[in-house]
Amino acid sequence: MLEPQEGTQAQELLDVAKLVEGAGFGYLFRSDHLLPTSRTKNLDSPECWVTLGAVAAVTKKLKFGPMVSPIGFRNPALLGRMACTVNSISSGRLQLGVGAGWYEDEYLAHGFEFPSVKVRKEQFHEALQIIRPLTQTGRVSFDGKYFSAHLEGLPRLKEKIHMIIGSKAPSIIRETLEFADEWNFVGPLPQKFETIKRSLEASGRHIEISKMGQFIIAENKRSLSARIKSEMRRQGANKDEEVFARELAARGCAAATVSDFPAGVNSLRDVGVEKIYFQTWDTKDKEQIELLSGVLKGL
Repeated sequence: MLEPQEGTQAQELLDVAKLVEGAGFGYLFRSDHLLPTSRTKNLDSPECWVTLGAVAAVTKKLKFGPMVSPIGFRNPALLGRMACTVNSISSGRLQLGVGAGWYEDEYLAHGFEFPSVKVRKEQFHEALQIIRPLTQTGRVSFDGKYFSAHLEGLPRLKEKIHMIIGSKAPSIIRETLEFADEWNFVGPLPQKFETIKRSLEASGRHIEISKMGQFIIAENKRSLSARIKSEMRRQGANKDEEVFARELAARGCAAATVSDFPAGVNSLRDVGVEKIYFQTWDTKDKEQIELLSGVLKGL
């Protein structure tokens, strides 16, 4: 899971895509943000869907997608067609993550209205009623308060597109039950995880459960300490290293040596998490990607 809005150049993102495919990873996601979420100025922030089309062209097996595309600046009918086009280029490998949007600065900077949470949730519900049928059947006929779409036979689909919705909010969980193929949560297990899992299982169809979270991995404890200190500098954290490490763990960050890392992965698998998307903020750190690949291959 990459965050290219924080200064990753487009070519660098493609290099990482080829690296992770060669390392044996099954999935690669990137955030869909128009500005750095750190609010740092003058950073490269390559546009999401242009780069996804390029990832489709330079990889052969890797499944990939946005995590997630906000419908606030992605018209749902057009987003559905974009998804179908990229899916076609990749021979069916696109994973479509969608969300209601949250980062006000990027909306306003590009001239988009940023409505209230209530309105954004209403818009999201309407958008799903357009995106889901369009990416499942290639057809949609819908008129709503915020969006409408009437398309027939376009785009031509060879396969349905896998849709991901991510949130811990009960209202978004309901959207997941109705529209999604996968539910993704960020950070530690939600307090009501078992309740959510039972509701997904009772939906009548298999909805996958996935987790996204940061990782820090190193060969030994000394190297792990150095990486944690580097992360402290990136975040501008001025505190004791052990305190910072505990805070990382509380936010669902997997920080461990190669020998300890599998235990955390297996504990998630044991409770029913089917996929884990490991988030990195530093795409130049190829060693971490390679270490992670080696550990996961050994599970």
